[in-house]
Amino acid sequence: MPDGQEFGTALVEIFTYREKQQLAGLCVRCFEMNRIDFAHANLRGARFEEVSLYACDFSGADLRGAQFVRCDLRAARFKDAFFACNTFAGSWLIGATGISPRLRRYIRERGGHFLYC
Repeated sequence: MPDGQEFGTALVEIFTYREKQQLAGLCVRCFEMNRIDFAHANLRGARFEEVSLYACDFSGADLRGAQFVRCDLRAARFKDAFFACNTFAGSWLIGATGISPRLRRYIRERGGHFLYC
């Protein structure tokens, strides 16, 4: 299955590679950004508050210092993303991929939620 097709709809590419490198410090609040391609984006210090980021691709993204507060990160992809000094307060990551057991602990310690069956 082609990348981005697992969820029935392809990723939305709204940023060029060059634009993705200029997203550091981005602040988004109360918005829907589902299935956005953030792969390899510079999101250092970004803040997402009450944002739906369902099935977004953060693969290879620089997420150091990024804050996710009460966000929907279900089915998001994080393969090879860079993390440090993050917040995931009240955010849900059910079905998120690219998350090692160590990263899962890190996210949970910072307020992220996963569903266990």
